[in-house]
Amino acid sequence: MKETGLRLPDDYYTFIKAHPEEVKELIRSFNITYSEFFRDPLIFALLEQWILPSFFSKEKKTTKTEFRIWSVATAAGQEAYSIAMLFDTFKTLYDSDITVNIFASDICETEIAKAKAGLYPVDQMQKVPLKYINEYFYPKGKSYKLIPRIRESVDFFTYDILDLDTVSPPNSIYGSFDLIYCSNLFIYYNSKMRNRIIQKLKMNMTSNGILITGHSERDILEKGGLHAVCSPAAIFQQEKTQEYR
Repeated sequence: MKETGLRLPDDYYTFIKAHPEEVKELIRSFNITYSEFFRDPLIFALLEQWILPSFFSKEKKTTKTEFRIWSVATAAGQEAYSIAMLFDTFKTLYDSDITVNIFASDICETEIAKAKAGLYPVDQMQKVPLKYINEYFYPKGKSYKLIPRIRESVDFFTYDILDLDTVSPPNSIYGSFDLIYCSNLFIYYNSKMRNRIIQKLKMNMTSNGILITGHSERDILEKGGLHAVCSPAAIFQQEKTQEYR
């Protein structure tokens, strides 16, 4: 109402009916789109030192040719790009031919546009390891831009995780993700919406798929029927396993 110069709720309601574009602005103002590179140091340490080495060593002994990842509520793409850089490093380290397909979604079109650009101010680079800055970024003014290979390795698109008409994001063709990264989303929803999201994510996980969430959401996911497999981190699978303990 302040932005539109209106004083009364009824006036704002009338304004919205006459200006449909204002509805999008109102919804956008409700969105919380915070993210950062390598957001949870424990999670990324476990991915780098434990989970990914285990996967890539197994990959040499199996016929698996693709690893599919979905970054949910990706905001401006920092977490999706963090995963992309990590996988790129391991593909080089293991001289692997496996295809890594990373899909990243958010409901906010403006954040997805920022993610596709892959341009980040210096103050957002604090958690990025220096080796990654040197290898995957180049300076552009007062910001850093990701190199094309990493930008092009992530498919960004808008998607509403609460959409009842879709089981999986249309852009991903089908579900069956080996890794789903969905950090600090559940804390903003009531139990009904949480369960809806959990069920959709579970339907999109492979039989041995991994779901990573925020540390504060651990109890929510365990109540939703998922099993923590890497205490004390918020890393889950659908079935109990000793694989990453």
